[in-house]
Amino acid sequence: MEITNVTEYEAIAKEKLPKMVYDYYASGAEDQWTLQENRNAFARILFRPRILIDVNKIDMTTTILGFKISMPIMVAPTAMQKMAHPEGECATARAASAAGTIMTLSSWSTSSVEEIASTGPGIRFLQIRFFRLYVSKNRKVVEQLVRRAERVGFKAIVLTVDAPRLGRRESDIKNRPDSDFTNIHLHKQDVKWLQTITNMPILIKGILTGEDARIAVQAGAAGIIVSNHGARQLDYVPATISALEEIGRPVLFSLAAEGEAGVRKVLQMLRDEFELTMALSGCRSLSEITRNHVQLKMEITNVTEYEAIAKEKLPKMVYDYYASGAEDQWTLQENRNAFARILFRPRILIDVSKIDMTTTILGFKISMPIMVAPTAMQKMAHPEGEYATARAASAAGTIMTLSSWATSSVEEVASTGPGIRFFQLYVYKNRNVVEQLVRRAEKAGFKAIALTVDTPRLGRRESDIKNRFTLPPNLTLKNFEGLDLGKMDEANDSGLASYVAGQIDRTLSWKDVQWLQTITKMPILVKGVITGEDARIAVQAGAAGIIVSNHGARQLDYVPATISALEEVVKATQGRIPVFLDGGVRRGTDVFKALALGASGIFIGRPVVFSLAAEGEAGVRKVLQMLRDEFELTMALSGCRSLKEITRNHITTEWDTPRPLARL
Repeated sequence: MEITNVTEYEAIAKEKLPKMVYDYYASGAEDQWTLQENRNAFARILFRPRILIDVNKIDMTTTILGFKISMPIMVAPTAMQKMAHPEGECATARAASAAGTIMTLSSWSTSSVEEIASTGPGIRFLQIRFFRLYVSKNRKVVEQLVRRAERVGFKAIVLTVDAPRLGRRESDIKNRPDSDFTNIHLHKQDVKWLQTITNMPILIKGILTGEDARIAVQAGAAGIIVSNHGARQLDYVPATISALEEIGRPVLFSLAAEGEAGVRKVLQMLRDEFELTMALSGCRSLSEITRNHVQLKMEITNVTEYEAIAKEKLPKMVYDYYASGAEDQWTLQENRNAFARILFRPRILIDVSKIDMTTTILGFKISMPIMVAPTAMQKMAHPEGEYATARAASAAGTIMTLSSWATSSVEEVASTGPGIRFFQLYVYKNRNVVEQLVRRAEKAGFKAIALTVDTPRLGRRESDIKNRFTLPPNLTLKNFEGLDLGKMDEANDSGLASYVAGQIDRTLSWKDVQWLQTITKMPILVKGVITGEDARIAVQAGAAGIIVSNHGARQLDYVPATISALEEVVKATQGRIPVFLDGGVRRGTDVFKALALGASGIFIGRPVVFSLAAEGEAGVRKVLQMLRDEFELTMALSGCRSLKEITRNHITTEWDTPRPLARL
């Protein structure tokens, strides 16, 4: 494989290095959240390029502590480099010198300061090396080390201040005990002490707050390196996006892969990429790069915002499949608009210091009445597809419903670990296929069937017709893979519509609900009811529950919004079975409104696939957490401490009769 960016060296290093060594270089502390965030935070900063500027000549040179270097990209201190390559730090030193930039040598290097000095000056510039210092308890050792570094020509001290103890790096624990090398009593006065034993300027490495930055200035620091120690100390600290790019792991991984040549390539690739970025941003020198050239990507504060990100990331055919509705898409809009016409009647002066959102669905206790609806073909949104959604739902303590048309099978989803899962069922013409599928779901631990009853034919989804929608060739409908039903043929309109016309049973009727009860012990929810008449028949047919749904407005257009149909269905069941809702839920306030109208819980669909497309499992987790937080706040502000306290009196709708005035 030709290396085209520095990230690709990691995979090569992982193959070449012993597991213990790779894990030492690659891992972070505890949950490794900050390790991921160090990269993710860069992705949230967008460019604001300027145009029509002569960028024929680009000057990347800069001056650091009085030393001129070729570019503002330097080599960070990384320990024990001979574990990566026999030449270790000597190779890195030569590569940095050849690139005309600064190398920082670690205290914990496998080459001494004298050995590094002996590698000689670089091709373009004099050798410029800094020395990273850990302060040991024995200050005489520190003094000797500093004097040795200064004597052999090192130009600055990089004082690491964020390691009074070693962070909990769980991959290292079995191989390497906590070190007692560093001094837990390191104090800002030690910066002044260091200034008395060396003429080298002192950079403070490990600052993350403005408060400590001000103290560093007062203590006489020559500079600051914003650092979280490569996310290897305290987890859940912010990412360290600094004005000065500092690279550590790319050096180690390229060193492991190709030795000095690899480090040279890393520095050259970063130099080339930086030069191109400057040119495309309209900057001819570093002094022309300003804060106005970047903007922070919008912080996600509600679930609706994920849709715009998904639209950017997904192929048009895939986004349109997830986002669109039937025909004029009136019901698609109405599913949202109808919620906005329901207003709150909050109660006041109620102790809401404790809010209980837990509920029981078909005998299963879950953390909140917010569940995941079945949405098809999730691997079109993200490579992990239904796996990621299943893990996110389980982590949130709620229910995931797997679609018949999933790109992961019931067995694969079950393999992700514990969780309460329902299975959404389309009834195929071949009832043997249906029976096999139901039995497989039950065997894999699924707890209920959500029988979709509103799809004798597929609704007219015009964007799918224009796009000639079909399942991408690398994916299959996994539940049908061994039955020659897992692929969709290309068609003159929608491949999915053709698939449904060929496979789904148009003769499906109420007697089939009773037939399903003979082949499974799982309770059956009837999904797609929007009238009181059908709700009463569902009760008579032995349904365990009803999901008020218009299929995400993707079947018959100009049917009511599900929130508008909900109360009629609830009244028709007379409390004999639970009623749920899907369609249009985007806020915790929507959840409250549905429960006030009699729903036992709600399901969300599009927010899941859009957040999955944007951020994978982490996005789905965020969506569930945001809705949970909003719902909890709505309960508190409405004066409700538990779900049973949410009543019809907490809302007012456009179809309500005027309320009599309360008497004193």
